[in-house]
Amino acid sequence: MEWWKRLPRKVAAKVVIAGFGDFLTHLPVADRDRKLPVALVERWWDSTNSFHLPFGEMTLTPLDFTCITGVAVGGLPIPWDYNVRENANYIKEQLGWVPAFASAGAIRVTDIFSFYKDKAIDENDDVQLAHLTRAFFLYMLGRTLLSNTAETIHLCCLPALEDVDRIVDFNWGGAGMATLYRFMSAVSRRRTKSLGGYSFIWEVWAYEILQLSPYKLKQDERDVLPKMWRWRSCNRASRQSPSTVEHFRRAIDTINQENLNWLPFPAMTLPSRYLKSKELTATRLLLDGPMGRFYYLGERVIRQVYAGVCAKQPPHRPSDMYNTDTISGNTLHDVLDGLPIANETNDFLHVATQWEGVCNSYM
Repeated sequence: MEWWKRLPRKVAAKVVIAGFGDFLTHLPVADRDRKLPVALVERWWDSTNSFHLPFGEMTLTPLDFTCITGVAVGGLPIPWDYNVRENANYIKEQLGWVPAFASAGAIRVTDIFSFYKDKAIDENDDVQLAHLTRAFFLYMLGRTLLSNTAETIHLCCLPALEDVDRIVDFNWGGAGMATLYRFMSAVSRRRTKSLGGYSFIWEVWAYEILQLSPYKLKQDERDVLPKMWRWRSCNRASRQSPSTVEHFRRAIDTINQENLNWLPFPAMTLPSRYLKSKELTATRLLLDGPMGRFYYLGERVIRQVYAGVCAKQPPHRPSDMYNTDTISGNTLHDVLDGLPIANETNDFLHVATQWEGVCNSYM
């Protein structure tokens, strides 16, 4: 992302403190395998927000998301405000200008860049720097984690950007996961044709976890974080298998669970900011994004959570799976924080003990 490289030093420092330094520094220039997500979509069930594979369920977990992108999952709920567009004075106060709306409450990410690309910024003016910080976050989110097919970003997230020193407090990773889940579900239901969010994550996930990469890498870089950096185009030596929907479909249909990477991040000493994502992987977690709330159900993907340890048939999905907008009060607070899956059944307590032993063996 070229704009990231040209940001004033003080603004770049705010972005790093907010937890996006690794993500932006390691955004790969990568040729996309657009056929692979098509094959994945065919296996996605929005009734569980997981892929139903020949041997059971798997999904993108919070730890997967963070290890792939470098963006943490966890933090305060983002205070989405869908009425922001009605307050031009507030928008001008936060951004220094009032952009034209492309749709209800959303602005084009290209308009943000066009406004700032030749604009002189006084690096001693804290107000101008704060305006630029918020504008860059809107642009970056609209290009990556919260991207949509219209190439717009909704201003509903502006309240979370008000204090540029507290952007790190909010659950941006969870919002990114919610966006990925939302579009995967929409495409699987044929409500739209294209995936949104930073959809390259799905490809890297399939390469790393399902072992479906058609590429041989020049440098293995197995211990590099974030994982997406391994799959940049310049690190791909050659294609070892076809990149067609039919090929990926057959590979998924015949996948052998013994060949999956149940411990994709075992030898790594995870950075401290990754540890909350690891903790949330063993929960039932409500992911809150600008397009709605979506459950991550750790209890349904026990083999991922506990590194290949088998479990009984997954429990029933939540009764409010399709009505997450009605959740409120203490229940909402609890699922946004993550309900430990060990509370679902005593079986998980035994498995959790086994998991600790597995983890300790890699220390």
